[in-house]
Amino acid sequence: MNEILRDTWQTSLVFLSLLAIARILGKTQVGQLTFYEYISGITIGSIAATTIADPDKIWSHYYDLLLFFVLTYIAARLTLINRPLRKLIEGSPTIVIENGQIRKENMKGMRFDLDELIGQLREKGILDISEVQHAILETTGKLSIIPKSANKPVTQQDIHIQQDEAKLPIELILDGEILLDNLSQANVSTEWLMNKLTIHGVPDIKNVIYAAFDSKGNFHVSSESKSKG
Repeated sequence: MNEILRDTWQTSLVFLSLLAIARILGKTQVGQLTFYEYISGITIGSIAATTIADPDKIWSHYYDLLLFFVLTYIAARLTLINRPLRKLIEGSPTIVIENGQIRKENMKGMRFDLDELIGQLREKGILDISEVQHAILETTGKLSIIPKSANKPVTQQDIHIQQDEAKLPIELILDGEILLDNLSQANVSTEWLMNKLTIHGVPDIKNVIYAAFDSKGNFHVSSESKSKG
């Protein structure tokens, strides 16, 4: 009887702890998890199972569980405010197809093979790689596809209208940080960018969440003040 009571409170403790951990870490869907988040989740589950299975060292294992949760939480918070650290921990999207041509060198770096690429293209209903303008492997492992204009579904507005090929947006600011390499790619200066922000009513770059040239070449900016409004 004592053993049953012990198992009951130990299991209940771990259950409630995991419930609290899941609530604090957020509600990211399984399909949206990065590799780092996926491994962290497995590790937390493994430590929790060990805590229940080894009653003689429950407090030692429970400490390990809480410590790993705290470290995971700190890393998650840091990646929200520090883009370089976010790229280091979670990685960054990688172009694997550009203008119908496979970027094999990029695929090697991601350990992403052709069978996986072709399989994910089929899942998106694309049989011919030549129909793809850009295919981007996201940090979640999913493939985002931008088809060539000629292969996009036709709407009434598209009839008799000549379309330009889709272009990747050029991100200029992320989380208040200017991406200097992208400024050079877009052939604009820092002064031009600051002037553009002022025109859009965002004089302080720290308030800029996202600024970019979109796929049509238009300048777009999202700021904290505008988001709140």
